[in-house]
Amino acid sequence: MRPALGLCFAFLLAAGVEAQTGVVLELEDVVDNRVSSADPGGFQVQGGLELRVKVNGSGMDKVTAARVIVREAKDDKGTSLVSKPNVPDFYPREYNNGTLQVAVGQPARNATSVRMKGTIELYVPSRDPGASVKIANALATLDKPLSAKALKAAKLEITPLSREGYAAAAKARKITEKDIEQLRAEGKKQGAPEKEIELAVALAQAFEGMDDDVSDTAVILSGETSDFDRIYRIEVLGEDGEPIHMTSRGTSSRGESSLMTLNPAQPLPANATLQLMLLTDKTRVSVPFDLKVPLP
Repeated sequence: MRPALGLCFAFLLAAGVEAQTGVVLELEDVVDNRVSSADPGGFQVQGGLELRVKVNGSGMDKVTAARVIVREAKDDKGTSLVSKPNVPDFYPREYNNGTLQVAVGQPARNATSVRMKGTIELYVPSRDPGASVKIANALATLDKPLSAKALKAAKLEITPLSREGYAAAAKARKITEKDIEQLRAEGKKQGAPEKEIELAVALAQAFEGMDDDVSDTAVILSGETSDFDRIYRIEVLGEDGEPIHMTSRGTSSRGESSLMTLNPAQPLPANATLQLMLLTDKTRVSVPFDLKVPLP
């Protein structure tokens, strides 16, 4: 992005947010994709506006992760670019040099700027000693909820699964003909074209197949989707107390239930410890923002 635009963005934030909190957003790039045509297959091509930003300021060395929640976005022609608040997952500060992506809808073709309002949320685990929960020998007993006072106090229930337990959970999550009928009915209710409805059905069936692709060494955790939403990260600790590197992580949700899969890069010790980093009220710091973004 041109330096002048980044400076303009930072100055706008400094006039409001920075004076109160020391937190400032710095604009790295703007991708403005305004389209108004359909592709040859008959699907409507949707444009959009994407920002790449960084959160900086005093005390950021204690921030483990951040996210930007856009609650309102309008271009200078009055077009609303957000139908409802988009709440992304917290993104680790060490990933991608701390860069976050913010996406909203397509501005009007003759628009020259967009005004956004929302919240910068920071995850600061050091603000709550109870946010880090370590459970020794957590994988010694499978198919039973993890036992820890902190989890009980937080009303969180997470269960490590055996291969048999996983097979049963995956079977219970299989998409039925009734599920497909409901998906089609919901698409028609929202006025979606037939081709888009069938694409959604195909995608749902494809994602279901991912449940079958689990390695023998994977750590599989089961729980309510709402419980996983209150956990920032789960690590498997080795005998030295350090996190074991995972080649991949994934969470698959079906309504109210979710399965998390962790694939370790090395065999796990029999006495492996699980560390759950919780998203508590104390660990989250919210900073409101109100800014104007010039369009390229």
